[in-house]
Amino acid sequence: MPGGQKEAYELVAPILKQIAAVAEDGEPCVTYIGADGAGHYVKMVHNGIEYGDMQLIAEAYALLKGGLALSNEELAQTFTEWNEGELSSYLIDITKDIFTKKDEEGKYLVDVILDEAATKVPVSGPARAHWISANLCL
Repeated sequence: MPGGQKEAYELVAPILKQIAAVAEDGEPCVTYIGADGAGHYVKMVHNGIEYGDMQLIAEAYALLKGGLALSNEELAQTFTEWNEGELSSYLIDITKDIFTKKDEEGKYLVDVILDEAATKVPVSGPARAHWISANLCL
């Protein structure tokens, strides 16, 4: 999703085309997007769509697991079937595989992963106090 000066893109386009993903027709998945900021804007839109897809997958999981009490094997089968039709996508494909992964003790990973997030950067001082008082993850 390169943007910026067209002349600069033309200089690096051969390299980008060699390292880019390739579409089914064999064409590299790269093209000049536009002037300054255009590439960032397209990436932002792409991320928004991707995050929406991930939220839909999470909600489908919650309904199927919590509402219908599907087993992990049944979840894997359901997502496998979805991936063979109109819902076929990279995210559905990798999600179907997650349901059958087990840890060293033979427990399904999806069942032992904590449903919480934590910051990856050290937080100290007033910011840390705020995070703790607001009951945010640390």
